Amino acid sequence: MKERVWTAAAVLALALAGCGGPGQTVKFSASAATVPAPEKAQNALRVAVALFEDLRADKGRVGRYQHYVETRVDQLVPAKGTASEQVTEFVAEYLKRAGFQVTRVQSGAAAGAADVVLTGQIESYWNEAVGRFFHTELMSKNRLVLRASNTGDGSTVRTTVAGEGTTTVFCFCPTDLEKLNSEALGESVKRFLGDVVVADRGLQPKR
Repeated sequence: MKERVWTAAAVLALALAGCGGPGQTVKFSASAATVPAPEKAQNALRVAVALFEDLRADKGRVGRYQHYVETRVDQLVPAKGTASEQVTEFVAEYLKRAGFQVTRVQSGAAAGAADVVLTGQIESYWNEAVGRFFHTELMSKNRLVLRASNTGDGSTVRTTVAGEGTTTVFCFCPTDLEKLNSEALGESVKRFLGDVVVADRGLQPKR
C-alpha cells in the first residue's frame, strides 16, 4: 500500500513540475528533417537563400514555458545563433528536401549563378508551453514574408505565409515543442511552394 502511495505521489510531482526546473534559459531547435518530406520539384532550380530579417520586437526569445503552479517561466532561445539564422536554415533545408539546389548567402548581391534569390522577413515566430493540471498545452506559430527574385528576367514573387499548431502532452519536454515548431515552419514553406510554379528557370505565381 505504501508503495502505491509513493508511486502516485511521484506521478503527481512529475505532472506538476514537468521535465525541468523553472527560470531556466532553454536552447530551442528547429529541424526540417523532422517534418514530412515535401513533394519534389520538377526542375532543380538553383536557389540562393539569404539571411531573413527579423521584424519582431523581441529578437532574443522564440518562446516560453510556463510551469504549473509557478510564477517564473523558462525562456526559449535559439539553439544556435539567432532566430533569423534558425528560420533561414530551416527554409534552406526544406527547399533542399524539395529537390532544389540550395546555397546560403549573406545577401542577394552574393547570389552568384543562382536562378532564384530567396529573401524573407519574420513577422512572428513564437512557441509556448503552459503547464496545466496533469497536462501541458503546446502552441507554435509563425508568419513569414518570402520574396523570390528571378535572376533571369528580374521578376519577383512575394507572398506572406503562416503556420501554426497546437497539441497537449502529459509530461512536457522541450523536444515536444520543437517538433511542433518544425511542423508549423514546414507548413509555412509548404504553402509558399504551393503558391508558385517552376517556369523559365524561375519561380512564377501559380495561376
